[in-house]
Amino acid sequence: MARSLLAISILLASFQAFGQQGGFSYSYLEASYSRADYDGFGGDADGFGIGASVAISDQFHLFGGYTGTELDNSVDADGWNAGVGFNTPISPNMDAVIRASYVSIEVGSFEDDGFAIGAGVRVAASEAIELDLGLSYVDTDSGNDTSVDAGFLFNFNDAFAVGVGGSWDDDVSVWSLNGRLYFD
Repeated sequence: MARSLLAISILLASFQAFGQQGGFSYSYLEASYSRADYDGFGGDADGFGIGASVAISDQFHLFGGYTGTELDNSVDADGWNAGVGFNTPISPNMDAVIRASYVSIEVGSFEDDGFAIGAGVRVAASEAIELDLGLSYVDTDSGNDTSVDAGFLFNFNDAFAVGVGGSWDDDVSVWSLNGRLYFD
């Protein structure tokens, strides 16, 4: 169970890697609301998160995030991550993204930490719509998990976007609503 709680908190804090048409942006602030359904745990969780990403070159960015959730049994779960990402265009409307990060979680009195890696693509489906698809792997002292991640983002303009995302592994399904402000 702790492995799943860790994975979900990491996923709640790991914001979708969307950007803007005509060159994806990797500099943004983001806020989200997420809901998690645990299989076999008999409970769910919801919470809010914040995150940021800053491009440090054309192909590298730093990112981090924090999420605070509450399980149905009134146990608080907090998680955060910080890492570096590599991004490169593979077509005019598609980027490949690889990320690695340190992760930490606290569920009640239980604490755990480790690392996460992920790989995926960002696709500009139109001038306003972006899609992403990827795989994430989390490895901590209490175990490891692999998940499939997908999302949709609607860019209202060059500065503001909203979207939905999801993440699924063997033990948990996560849905999130996201708002993003670009600053580059």
